[in-house]
Amino acid sequence: MPVSLARQLVDGKVYTEPFYDFNDEGEPQDFGIDHDPDDVEETEARLDYIYNVAPSEFAETAIKIADKGSVDNFNFGPRPYLRRIYDTSERKTLLLAGRQVEKSTTLGNKLLAYSCLINYFKSLYVSPSSEQTKVFSNDRLADPISMSPVVQAYTNTKLTNAVFHKKFINYSQIRLRYAYLTADRVRGIPSDLIDIDEIQDILVDNIPVIEECASHSDWKIFNYSGTPKSLDNTIEYYWANFSTQNEWVVPCEHHGTPGDKGSWHWNVLGEDNIGTDGLICDRCHQPIEVYHPDAAWTAMNPVTENNKSKVTFEGYHISQLMVPWVVKTPEGWRGLLEKQKRYSRQKLNNEVFGRSYDSGTRPITRGQLKACCREEIRLGDFEHFTKFAHSQDIFAGIDWGSGEQAYTVISLGTYFGTGAFTVFWSHRFVGEDLEPPKQLERICNILSRYNIQLCGCDYGGGFDRNDHLMRAFGPQKILKFQYNANQKKGKVVWQPTLRRFMCHRTEVMSDVFNALVRKQIALPNWDDFFEPYGQDILNIFSEYSKQLRMTIYNHSPGSTDDTFHSILYCFLASMIKYPRPDIIAPLKDTGEDYQPRRRH
Repeated sequence: MPVSLARQLVDGKVYTEPFYDFNDEGEPQDFGIDHDPDDVEETEARLDYIYNVAPSEFAETAIKIADKGSVDNFNFGPRPYLRRIYDTSERKTLLLAGRQVEKSTTLGNKLLAYSCLINYFKSLYVSPSSEQTKVFSNDRLADPISMSPVVQAYTNTKLTNAVFHKKFINYSQIRLRYAYLTADRVRGIPSDLIDIDEIQDILVDNIPVIEECASHSDWKIFNYSGTPKSLDNTIEYYWANFSTQNEWVVPCEHHGTPGDKGSWHWNVLGEDNIGTDGLICDRCHQPIEVYHPDAAWTAMNPVTENNKSKVTFEGYHISQLMVPWVVKTPEGWRGLLEKQKRYSRQKLNNEVFGRSYDSGTRPITRGQLKACCREEIRLGDFEHFTKFAHSQDIFAGIDWGSGEQAYTVISLGTYFGTGAFTVFWSHRFVGEDLEPPKQLERICNILSRYNIQLCGCDYGGGFDRNDHLMRAFGPQKILKFQYNANQKKGKVVWQPTLRRFMCHRTEVMSDVFNALVRKQIALPNWDDFFEPYGQDILNIFSEYSKQLRMTIYNHSPGSTDDTFHSILYCFLASMIKYPRPDIIAPLKDTGEDYQPRRRH
């Protein structure tokens, strides 16, 4: 069979030469490009056919799906809302979806369509966890390939067909990775298309790193998708601020003038459309048809001259109120009604309606944080505290940042004769100090002036900068801490071969938040500290991740959390000299008068 020679995506059409024709048995066959080149009419007729293949047409022709024991061609008939999502010519799309609405199927089919129809096309799929990436690779790529003679024609046994890497005979390839706490596994993979799946569970700081994989591509196609959580979550941030917010609107003809579409009532599907036996109009409660001939995608936040620089994603919202196995079958509808009764409001909104719900919890409130602040400790008293440099054990913590929605922050702390570890100074590097040489020069000056005992540094964000500090002060004073998602043994563990501490991210963050709530960590004067340092701490929220099966801490895109991590590293460094089992590994309440003892 000939190899596809597609080059462009224009107005939703993939242009390919040559494609395939199919015989009466539905088997692919060579279209027969070999013909008399002087026959202009024949050539034009053939090219008119083969130069108009949309991704949805490829999916209908080539993709097969297994359903209830049989294998059938993928069909848009019962899912008309998906065709536009397949064929959009927009380079950035966002899919806000409930559970079990064929989101992953859509991503997989589009990856296969682009890979088969476009030569040398490089795709990158990223999810939060290794297990989820493996499931996607097997269920949404490997299975459709094995069931489709057409897609199989683009592969052979000599090509890579591994879980995390799939190659095609037209030199296209799909790489699959996972990235939660770090995007290191994704760095440096050149890509034309980037799919970030379950983006609600991807740390927002990793997204720019993943996007860099397409920096040298002429295509630069980004598909983000996920199931929403809280109003603070990543996917809600993109949906509310940067997408067209397309909704599948369904008309009710019981309103207005018959035949006059403009006078009908149009339903944006939600809980008010749930009736006893099926979908109903949210105004008159009469039955409505989800696949009404005039039902269509409508932008709730259309692109205008005023917002076109900001609204960069074509967004689509898919809920279980749209899918045929729910709204078109009695058992599916009964299942939906049962979910409405027994699901929590959060779960119902997230998983059934595909809507964000304010379920995220703040590990510390504004009032609790303010209660940690000591009025007498002023951030402007930098010189005042240098007098303690040779009489106190002073510790530092550094969270490295690039200056683009993440800043380098240094925090200094010590014990002033009480059981509370006192952070007496924090500083965010902005302006000219964003330049690494100037930043490092100032940090070295600070560490020297305060005769820092130990400095805890963020491993992930500063390879070169940590190296500079270690060469300046020695490895005995500069300690590197690396977050780990699922550390099996211990919260903070020294890895001698790696020369750094591995920290269970959720556990140590929880311990520091709890210490702040119990006032075991003191902070500077509230008026000095709140902006921007206190706000960094308040920007953090917690959510439960089903993929990782654990609570995770995150912050909304556009906000920062750097101060919290600098304080955490500072506190962990101090524990080398002053162990705090009452905070990191509490067995009982030690009371407010607990005095940490220095380890010699």
